[in-house]
Amino acid sequence: MDFKHKWILKAKEHFKSSQILYSKGFYRNSLARLYYCMYSLMVAECGEAPKGRWSHKGIVKCFLRQLYEKGIPLDKESRKRLIDFYERRRIADYEISTIEKEEVELYINLVRRLIEVI
Repeated sequence: MDFKHKWILKAKEHFKSSQILYSKGFYRNSLARLYYCMYSLMVAECGEAPKGRWSHKGIVKCFLRQLYEKGIPLDKESRKRLIDFYERRRIADYEISTIEKEEVELYINLVRRLIEVI
């Protein structure tokens, strides 16, 4: 199994975990799993980091460029959501701020769409 396929399988596992957590009302944990799903998709698409490990900013930039080059449109709102994803995951994991069901739904839809095109 090649590098890309392994990362896509990992992404799908994170997505399934997120769905289970979401269905049980664990929105903060669901959002965190969605982030790791998205990160895995970005690694699958962008490959290994040029130096050590991907930073969020670096992998998002690479990923958006890859989507553009493949002709996969991503609207402005979705691009912003993707850029903000790391911060939302950090809040979900380390702060007590509420993560609302509706926000998680927006990320579920974004990630589901990107799983389909990758």
